[in-house]
Amino acid sequence: MGPAARVVAVRTATTAVPLPQPLRLGAMAVERREYVGVRVVAETDDGRTVAGESYALTREAPMAELVDRLVAPHVVGREVVASDGVTARESVGAAWDAALRGSAIVGRVGLVRRAIGLVDVALWDLAGRLAGRPVWSLLDDGAEPAGSAHPGAAEHGDVPPGAVAAPRAAILVAAYPTPGRTARDVADEVLARARAGWPLLKISRSPDRTLMRDLLAILRAELPGVTGRPTVAGRSGVVVDVGFGWRDADEALADLDAWGVTGAAGQPGDAEPALAWLEDPLLPEDAVGAARVRDASGLPLSVGDEVTDPEVFAHLAMLGALDVPRVDVVAIGGITVADPLVRAWTARGMVVSSHVYPEVSVHLGGAAGIGVETFDRSAAGNPYDPAPLLVRGGPVFDGGHATPPDAPGLGFTLDPDRFDLEATP
Repeated sequence: MGPAARVVAVRTATTAVPLPQPLRLGAMAVERREYVGVRVVAETDDGRTVAGESYALTREAPMAELVDRLVAPHVVGREVVASDGVTARESVGAAWDAALRGSAIVGRVGLVRRAIGLVDVALWDLAGRLAGRPVWSLLDDGAEPAGSAHPGAAEHGDVPPGAVAAPRAAILVAAYPTPGRTARDVADEVLARARAGWPLLKISRSPDRTLMRDLLAILRAELPGVTGRPTVAGRSGVVVDVGFGWRDADEALADLDAWGVTGAAGQPGDAEPALAWLEDPLLPEDAVGAARVRDASGLPLSVGDEVTDPEVFAHLAMLGALDVPRVDVVAIGGITVADPLVRAWTARGMVVSSHVYPEVSVHLGGAAGIGVETFDRSAAGNPYDPAPLLVRGGPVFDGGHATPPDAPGLGFTLDPDRFDLEATP
């Protein structure tokens, strides 16, 4: 049957890192980043211990307790088989289904879905370590080829164990317009990142309309000269993350008009849109409002951060309000759910982006499956998100691309100084 192991424990730990300056994300003020780490421990028949790990932002929710109480009881005792990607998908998928159905009376979407996603990611890491193969390689075994109408059309084991992953496109979260900074200050930070080889750069929305108008005017004038590329929807230029910051389409369109990016600057059919995309303008469930913003502004729309229900994506797509789907691999329920979604979107010719957790998302969707989001990963850290300091290993970022590791599993471990995952709760 191939490599197999039985889950004996699911362990959790939480760590928090204060930010040097509070960030404004939509209606939220973020003063610290809190993360939960998960380790799934399994034992093989010959007595070996194998473990898989995952992590995610808690958003100040009790994620460790949700994993411990609602997900772990349905996973401990289950067998994970990883003779190839097909058997891994079947056994991890069975654990995912057991966790979903076992918590269905209170879960299915929302925080419980995130808890299931955390354990699912750790199970895929475990499966890859068990098989001695990277997760991206296992996911390509038996996966539906782009454009195929038949799931499982590829043959089992069609990705050789020694295959090398191709680089994926990447996006850098370049700057947040924090208080006290001018438009020139923020623009210079973005342009410095562009000079380092990043063609797609993201900033967050400031409620100061004048600052946003001046900032976007500078970037639209100077960024193409730095990157050598025009703005291309979903691929190069500036992304503005609104973080659900507008209450409705009227407020959104008033701000966008004040920024100078609507009308002739961003009408459909233009060779060069004003933005690479506008991200999460409204609550994701307001598909009607998003469609109105899309139609009236002409800007490409991207939605997906923190979305836990795939039906939200279906509704947005049906109304024409989803140019660039974004997948949060933990929030949507883990790799078991995220990878098929990414492959289905790319088969329809859509550009797909990820939300944080690049160590996991870089494995999704095949060679050109997903744009991998990251913050600055220098040893000094960055003032926006300390996650790169919490992990060891992961993808290599270079020239606006992310290359998945060839190590077994997801190719990263959590820093033991940050996450105490040795003791069983």
